[in-house]
Amino acid sequence: MKRSVVRFLLAALSSLLVVPVINILAAPNLDTIKWTEKAFLFNMDFASRLTARLLYPLGISTDPKQVILGREGWIYLGDQYEQTLSVDRRPPSKADFARGQEIGHAAMALDAFLASRGVKLFRVVIGPNKGSIYPEYLPDWAKPSLPNATDALLAGTGTVFYVDLRGPLLAAKTDQNEPLYYKTDTHWNYLGAGVAFRTFAQQVSLAAPEIKWPPATVYQLARVDSRDGGDLAEFLRLTAHLSDREPVINTASLSIETKESDFDTKQVLYQGANKAVLPPTKPLLVQSVGALNDKRVLWLRDSFGTALSPLMAATFSEVLQLHWAEAMQPGGRFIQLVEDWKPEYVFVTVVERASRNPWFAAYPATVVAPKGDR
Repeated sequence: MKRSVVRFLLAALSSLLVVPVINILAAPNLDTIKWTEKAFLFNMDFASRLTARLLYPLGISTDPKQVILGREGWIYLGDQYEQTLSVDRRPPSKADFARGQEIGHAAMALDAFLASRGVKLFRVVIGPNKGSIYPEYLPDWAKPSLPNATDALLAGTGTVFYVDLRGPLLAAKTDQNEPLYYKTDTHWNYLGAGVAFRTFAQQVSLAAPEIKWPPATVYQLARVDSRDGGDLAEFLRLTAHLSDREPVINTASLSIETKESDFDTKQVLYQGANKAVLPPTKPLLVQSVGALNDKRVLWLRDSFGTALSPLMAATFSEVLQLHWAEAMQPGGRFIQLVEDWKPEYVFVTVVERASRNPWFAAYPATVVAPKGDR
């Protein structure tokens, strides 16, 4: 009996020692080894990666709440974020139509408020969920409903302030040899973003004909690079194991130099070629030399704006960017930025699954700021 206990303890101790050895051997170089940190030494990610690699070919996700596996290498978001799968799979409810009405009324009120502050145009662009554009690669049980909650939203908002990109993207995917979304990521790629931006430009031109837009050649496919797996692959810890395609359009044909600055501190964070900008959690001012329009834009966006950002910088000389959630949450800075910066245009880019967020139903609050002794 005692020998069995000793064997068990020795086996347990040996397994504990194996984990640090594996992590040390897997480190890219000596500088990345954190010899004294338990979180590094006893990290079990390698086991998760191994399990995911074994189960992935069988079509089994090791984290189905975050990721579900589709057909032909396509991966989709699970229910952990905005209940994406569950909401997309059901028909619209009475609550969905009511929320759409609330958001529509708030959009009209916000447009009137912004117009009173000198804003010429206000638009909200919805970036479709990947499953809305490529449902054919989803498992049969996960296919989205038609109509769905987004249709209920747009029934309430109308298409004056809201730009629905689902139709143009569905039409464009049949004309392109490359997908418009990444297989291993939640987002559209640069080719899909080009279709989205061109559609946005066409709709904005109807109300603001003074704005100049990039020529059609900018949206054409220049080449296709390879890249590691995207955010969905990362959730499965298979970023290096799964690869993806990176369609590149002719944005570089527009000679644009940009400068990124912290809006509050004025600190310059980047200066150089026009590149993609990740969604900022603090106000970020992007100024462009050579932009098509000498205009000021307040752009509230999310990660679907990343692939759009080089096109936005090429079009407008000053774009003040902030994640829409940071701006529109209770106590957020949306109205304050409008008051202080005085943009000519206000645009919002939001992914479909988050477009029904109750913050979009909030009415603009009156802003009172001290001026001198008053």
